[in-house]
Amino acid sequence: MQKRSGITMLSMVIYVTLFFAFTALAISMGSNMNYSSLVQKGKLYINEEASKIQYNLVNSAKSSDDINNIYGKLVFSNNDEYTYDNATKKLLKNGGVLATDVEEFKIIDVYNMDFVNDEVYKKIGTSIPSTCVEIKLKKYGQEKKVQIFVSAGDEVNE
Repeated sequence: MQKRSGITMLSMVIYVTLFFAFTALAISMGSNMNYSSLVQKGKLYINEEASKIQYNLVNSAKSSDDINNIYGKLVFSNNDEYTYDNATKKLLKNGGVLATDVEEFKIIDVYNMDFVNDEVYKKIGTSIPSTCVEIKLKKYGQEKKVQIFVSAGDEVNE
């Protein structure tokens, strides 16, 4: 009888099978981790964009005496102008890009705001120039709708 040494066909099949099993496991874990990080990245991005828009709108309102909606453009008396480019999904401030991945930008009436009760309607009145915008942001499958109310003048927005 001869003693066999080396790699047999059975051990080769076992090695190849284990190699493909571990490779498939590593790829699936990597894909899942990548998807989870994209979800988190999308949430972070849209929250950052919403904050940036709110900050700019409040600053424009604070330094203005009047706010006007002129053919879908939001124009403040300090010459800040906000327009929405539907083709590129960008919100522009004075012609420069303020925010990207903006799915919707609407100037709405304060009465159409979510979570506003009758007491707020009475306090707002028509004596103070104000406006409300509704913005929908979307990135990496994550979506957020934000409503921002601003009123002209420094004493109201504090």
